[in-house]
Amino acid sequence: MKLLPEEAINAATLNGACAMELEQDLGTIAVGKMANLFISKPMMSLALLPYRFGSNLVETVVLSGKPVAK
Repeated sequence: MKLLPEEAINAATLNGACAMELEQDLGTIAVGKMANLFISKPMMSLALLPYRFGSNLVETVVLSGKPVAK
Protein backbone atom coordinates (compact mmCIF):
# COMPACT_ATOMS: atom_id res chain seq x y z
CA MET A 1 0.00 0.00 0.00
CA LYS A 2 3.09 2.26 0.01
CA LEU A 3 2.42 3.54 3.53
CA LEU A 4 5.08 4.90 5.85
CA PRO A 5 5.42 2.93 9.13
CA GLU A 6 3.63 5.73 11.02
CA GLU A 7 0.78 5.68 8.49
CA ALA A 8 0.42 1.89 8.73
CA ILE A 9 0.21 2.03 12.54
CA ASN A 10 -2.39 4.80 12.33
CA ALA A 11 -4.37 2.77 9.77
CA ALA A 12 -4.34 -0.30 12.02
CA THR A 13 -5.27 1.55 15.23
CA LEU A 14 -7.30 4.76 15.16
CA ASN A 15 -8.52 4.45 11.57
CA GLY A 16 -9.52 0.82 12.15
CA ALA A 17 -11.46 1.79 15.28
CA CYS A 18 -13.15 4.63 13.36
CA ALA A 19 -14.12 2.26 10.54
CA MET A 20 -15.88 0.04 13.10
CA GLU A 21 -17.35 3.08 14.90
CA LEU A 22 -15.42 2.18 18.08
CA GLU A 23 -13.14 5.23 18.27
CA GLN A 24 -14.72 6.34 21.59
CA ASP A 25 -13.41 3.20 23.32
CA LEU A 26 -10.53 1.93 21.16
CA GLY A 27 -7.82 3.03 18.74
CA THR A 28 -5.61 5.26 20.88
CA ILE A 29 -3.98 5.23 24.30
CA ALA A 30 -6.05 7.67 26.34
CA VAL A 31 -7.74 7.97 29.73
CA GLY A 32 -11.06 6.15 29.71
CA LYS A 33 -10.32 3.95 26.70
CA MET A 34 -9.94 0.18 26.85
CA ALA A 35 -6.29 -0.79 27.28
CA ASN A 36 -5.70 -3.40 24.59
CA LEU A 37 -2.15 -2.99 23.37
CA PHE A 38 1.21 -4.63 22.97
CA ILE A 39 4.66 -3.50 23.99
CA SER A 40 7.35 -4.26 21.45
CA LYS A 41 10.91 -5.29 21.98
CA PRO A 42 13.32 -2.33 21.73
CA MET A 43 13.96 -1.01 18.22
CA MET A 44 16.38 1.68 17.13
CA SER A 45 13.72 3.37 15.01
CA LEU A 46 10.11 2.96 13.97
CA ALA A 47 11.38 3.23 10.39
CA LEU A 48 12.95 -0.25 10.82
CA LEU A 49 9.60 -1.90 11.56
CA PRO A 50 8.88 -2.98 7.95
CA TYR A 51 12.27 -4.69 7.77
CA ARG A 52 11.45 -6.84 10.80
CA PHE A 53 8.33 -8.30 9.16
CA GLY A 54 7.93 -11.96 10.13
CA SER A 55 9.95 -11.73 13.33
CA ASN A 56 8.31 -11.72 16.76
CA LEU A 57 8.62 -8.18 18.12
CA VAL A 58 6.03 -8.55 20.89
CA GLU A 59 7.39 -8.24 24.41
CA THR A 60 4.11 -7.94 26.36
CA VAL A 61 0.40 -8.11 25.49
CA VAL A 62 -2.13 -6.13 27.55
CA LEU A 63 -5.85 -6.95 27.23
CA SER A 64 -8.46 -4.99 29.16
CA GLY A 65 -5.64 -3.35 31.12
CA LYS A 66 -4.09 -6.63 32.33
CA PRO A 67 -0.86 -8.24 31.09
CA VAL A 68 -1.43 -11.58 29.35
CA ALA A 69 1.05 -14.46 29.62
CA LYS A 70 2.93 -15.28 26.42
